Amino acid sequence: MFGKVMGEALKLLRIFNGYKSVELAKMLELSQSYVSELENGKKQPTMEVLDKYAKVFNMRKSTLMLFAEELEKDAVKDNTKQRVAYAGLKLIEILKKVELMNEIQDDDL
Repeated sequence: MFGKVMGEALKLLRIFNGYKSVELAKMLELSQSYVSELENGKKQPTMEVLDKYAKVFNMRKSTLMLFAEELEKDAVKDNTKQRVAYAGLKLIEILKKVELMNEIQDDDL
């Protein structure tokens, strides 16, 4: 199940950021067919691959995993544009929470 949910999150993240799968594959230094298999849930991403995605999208790997978890909880089964819009809003929520947590940690130092 993790592969399918994470694949959906990776795909929505790619679409939300305006990348074609070929472009993203090049940035990740992965084959386009492997990226497609990840996005379609046919392959499960390794931690190394998730690190690459996190770096490309400038987020922590844990944020990426939380994004997938949130999408699974609030699954939207409508068309792709609606899923992308929903995913974008969910991602913004998560990033705000992470930023707030980082500010709190910085204040504690």
